[in-house]
Amino acid sequence: MRRPRSVLLTLLLGAFARVWATEPAADFDGVWLGEIVAPNARTVLGLAFVPTERGPLVHLHLPGMFLDDVNFGSAVIRDGACSIEALNLSVSRHGDALTGTFGAARFPVELHRAAAFPPKPPTPELPAAPAPVWSQSLGAAAWASPVARDDVVYVGTIDGRFHAVSAGDGHPLWTWTGPYPLYGEALATADRLYFVDDHCDLVCLARADGAFRWRTPLHDEGFAARPPTNETFNHRCAAPVIDARNLLYVGSTDRGLYAIRALNGKMVWRHDAGSRIYAPVVLRGDEIVFAGFDGSVVAFNPRLLRESLRAKLGGPVVSAPVLAGDRIVVGSRDCLLYGLDGANGSVAWRDSYWFSWVESTPRLVDGMLYVGGSDYRRVSALDPATGKVHWTTDVRGLTWGSPVVTAASVFAGTAGQNLAGTVITHTGGIVALDRQTGAARWRYPWPAPVGADFTGCAGSLVLAAGNLVAAGVDGTLIAFPAN
Repeated sequence: MRRPRSVLLTLLLGAFARVWATEPAADFDGVWLGEIVAPNARTVLGLAFVPTERGPLVHLHLPGMFLDDVNFGSAVIRDGACSIEALNLSVSRHGDALTGTFGAARFPVELHRAAAFPPKPPTPELPAAPAPVWSQSLGAAAWASPVARDDVVYVGTIDGRFHAVSAGDGHPLWTWTGPYPLYGEALATADRLYFVDDHCDLVCLARADGAFRWRTPLHDEGFAARPPTNETFNHRCAAPVIDARNLLYVGSTDRGLYAIRALNGKMVWRHDAGSRIYAPVVLRGDEIVFAGFDGSVVAFNPRLLRESLRAKLGGPVVSAPVLAGDRIVVGSRDCLLYGLDGANGSVAWRDSYWFSWVESTPRLVDGMLYVGGSDYRRVSALDPATGKVHWTTDVRGLTWGSPVVTAASVFAGTAGQNLAGTVITHTGGIVALDRQTGAARWRYPWPAPVGADFTGCAGSLVLAAGNLVAAGVDGTLIAFPAN
């Protein structure tokens, strides 16, 4: 399988691959400081142009992305304008100012000369986590998010095994072994478990003992012979959703949206979605809302078998849309979190994550959205109607999963990565935040094996039997007290 690369690594490789300046660039030499202004946020931006024999090097100061003075290689300077393609940054000199745009959304930038970048602030210490209640080895990496029902936790691992574990004490209850890796979250009903494996087959097990019930391919034979490379970076996979008629709805990487009978696995219909689907659908009355890797957000009527809404975002979507009043909220790999008008798909608001993909499915609780970040490295609370951010907290790692919210706290798992070329520090762990203020209550640093590309928790956490349970890419299932 192709080794995945983070968005930041891709940006850096792109930056270092740029050609040198083709004309003298003395007018740009020195340090420039200012801001990027987005609709719901603004952040400090600094550029330092350092002359060399081969042309100027550009150093980037972007503390909102934890970059304080990073060499981004060369820039293109031509006709009084400078561009850094990796950041979609373009500025021109006008007197004592550099003005231009940043990012795919072309947010305005204005910089002025400065003596130096501000010093890097000290990293605050975070309170220690309570002692784990229990931990259990799963024997293989868990990229999937665990789910729980009746005080039992269920999770799949990349060796094809699916585990049932007591949420109270971590005792293994049963294990089922399949032929393909498992990256997707399961759906747990009263008596069944449903999940999609890496071969894009929908599998059903008995919840009581893991007995195999049925397997339905979400593809044709030609697709199965050539399963596509997973393009989601963190191995996302769609999870099924069930309706009151006992129909399962699930998307596939064959570009189909499927309706499957939960009882026997028989296909009822397949809708050509036009794009690979890596996230669960959402039920909205008589409609299904889903998002695709081509950036589409779609509302589909399963009774009429036709679409009622199709909007297009600026980048791929690998997380599920969230319905909040008359808004559809969804993140994209164009580095924006969107609030769409639920009736027509128009953009009501946008929240910028600067140059970080937005891959966390928001959690809606009591009219507030809680959402994680990727390279953005934060968990945030915001108003779904306006996108106004109430608080945002650095959690030290990649937060790909959905936060878990209780009366007093917000919990999130973080992943760390150690791929060559990555300059933002990410560490794996679990964090507990104050729900009202976002202040850190505690953080558990996940042990990092030497040489591991990824560490910590790639998915969401789950509450069960009074415990907060997380699954790690090192194959550990661990529980902490949730109070």
